[in-house]
Amino acid sequence: MEESLKNCQEELAALKKEYDEFVYIVSHDIKSPMRAISNITTWIEEDLENGLSEDITTNFGLLKNRVNRLENMMNGLLELTRVDRMDLEFYEVNIPKIIGNCIDLLNSDPNIEFVVKADLIKENVITLGAKLQKVVMNLIDNAVRFNDKVNKTVSITLLESETDYKIEITDNGPGIPEEVAHKIFSIFYTVNSKDVVDTTGAGLAISCKIIKLVGGKIKYKEGIENGSIFTLNWPKNIILKS
Repeated sequence: MEESLKNCQEELAALKKEYDEFVYIVSHDIKSPMRAISNITTWIEEDLENGLSEDITTNFGLLKNRVNRLENMMNGLLELTRVDRMDLEFYEVNIPKIIGNCIDLLNSDPNIEFVVKADLIKENVITLGAKLQKVVMNLIDNAVRFNDKVNKTVSITLLESETDYKIEITDNGPGIPEEVAHKIFSIFYTVNSKDVVDTTGAGLAISCKIIKLVGGKIKYKEGIENGSIFTLNWPKNIILKS
């Protein structure tokens, strides 16, 4: 049984390596023709200058948008495969400051109100700072990006237990239909059409893989009056899991 288990582990490691190499090669090989298509489209527009009809101009814009989206999806796929190999440095961070930095980067809309309750935790902690910031950024970005209200509200609460830090992010958006809620952590899945909201659908999948790596938890539930509530449990003592 020990020998069989060892063989299975070796096979699994080999398959994982083969998968990572496949994703990298495919993504790299697809990016080159995508950039070529985008460049050629721009050159045609420049050559024709004012000779393009409104419909053709619109179609060129759609073409470039699709190429850009496909490139972003490839980047998201590559990032997903590298979760367990990059940014694995432990260093001292301040979690409320991480939350504040994420808000500063996303707070460009004057109609967004951020309500933060994180002042109970003041001390710095040693953790995978880049990974934690990535997850927090993805969750706050989702709360803003998919919010359909004129006046958007995003509430962020940080609590501490003996074993972990709990970050709860609540928004007043449309929420996620119950029948598709189980799909939201799948790569490239989006509730809305990608033509309606500019997104690749990779953020939650990447966040979920990071959480599994550190041995934490992430879950979604619908808010009391629609909206979404994402809860992140980030362990204090991280034992990396492949």
